[in-house]
Amino acid sequence: MTSQKSSLLEPVLLGDDLPLSNRIVMASMTRNRNVDNMKPTHLTSAYYSQRASAGLIISEGIIISPQATQWEHAPVMYDNEHAEAWKPVTTAVHNAGGKIFMQIWHVGRAQNEEMKWVKQDGSFPGVLAPSKVKAAGGRFRTGDGGYLENTENLIAIEDPRVVVEQFEKTAILSKQAGFDGIEVLALGGYLVHSFMNSRANIRTDEYGGTFQNRCRFPLEVVDAMISVYAARRVGVKISPFDCYNDSAATYEEGMETFTYLIKQLVQRNIAYICLSRRAEEPFLGRRPDGFPLPPGTDPVDIFGPMIKNAASKTMLMVNDGYTPCDAEKLVNAGGIDLIAFGRLYIPNPDLVARIEKGLPLAENDRGSHVHYGPFKDPAEDYIDWPAAVSS
Repeated sequence: MTSQKSSLLEPVLLGDDLPLSNRIVMASMTRNRNVDNMKPTHLTSAYYSQRASAGLIISEGIIISPQATQWEHAPVMYDNEHAEAWKPVTTAVHNAGGKIFMQIWHVGRAQNEEMKWVKQDGSFPGVLAPSKVKAAGGRFRTGDGGYLENTENLIAIEDPRVVVEQFEKTAILSKQAGFDGIEVLALGGYLVHSFMNSRANIRTDEYGGTFQNRCRFPLEVVDAMISVYAARRVGVKISPFDCYNDSAATYEEGMETFTYLIKQLVQRNIAYICLSRRAEEPFLGRRPDGFPLPPGTDPVDIFGPMIKNAASKTMLMVNDGYTPCDAEKLVNAGGIDLIAFGRLYIPNPDLVARIEKGLPLAENDRGSHVHYGPFKDPAEDYIDWPAAVSS
């Protein structure tokens, strides 16, 4: 356990004008508690404000359209009603001394057209993807503990610029809702990521083919976020060797694609890039056959220096499986700027105080259902984790 003098507790300046009280970030986590027609409730405000001692909070993924969603109680943001519902959440975080970015999300082909909550009015047109290529394997969670398979009934996006405009509209609404910035989710086999993958994207237009073309859509989304927030309030989360939702690529493709993407992002002077180390299928605990990585492959070792260097204004955030001790060593060695903890923040709402005082971290002893449900009461396993340190 780290001490009171942990380098993780140092204040830092994100972008040009957003002071963070420490280097600790609460990573985005889908929790499925937006039970008011996919809008947050007072429980959401309590959940985030409990964890506002983090230097920065990244919200759960917030979905840009009914056609973009995956989970029953994941939040959406495509009209003023949704922005108004998030204002109490951002206000609660700010009143508790915290900062919060919104993570913007489009699920893409990791979806199923039989989702009851997007078919209620009969207007759901279908599942959008770069190309009509099913995501093999994988299971779509229905929210009640059940699953549907990834669908074969896909619609190839005719004009990706229309979807970029949807991203931009949601970014505008998020700013109205009081978020301090925005993070583009570009991993997990979701829409932005799948455009980069040569197996998911078999387009023959300017959005497909070469790795430069396959990165066109992600970069257009990022540019749309910059047009709303300015570059120094935009982050991007990537995982170069991810394989979730049938997103595995060869090592060579991963190197080529993400070297190019990172260089383009750093040239834009965005606030940060979050590098996730995930390289295994989360449910299977292994990589799919045919996509091996060289022994000891760590994307932070490979891509981190492309982000964190003397010529770059973009901060390096890392995520996935780090302990506070691991992260402190990386900070002390000058290897990273920020550390994003996800699952640790479920049973440790006072994670920063525990690190500061050298107290043991709580473990999740309630089971895997705490992440997404099902649940009888949305408050359970959400805002009922005790703090070890009294305020």
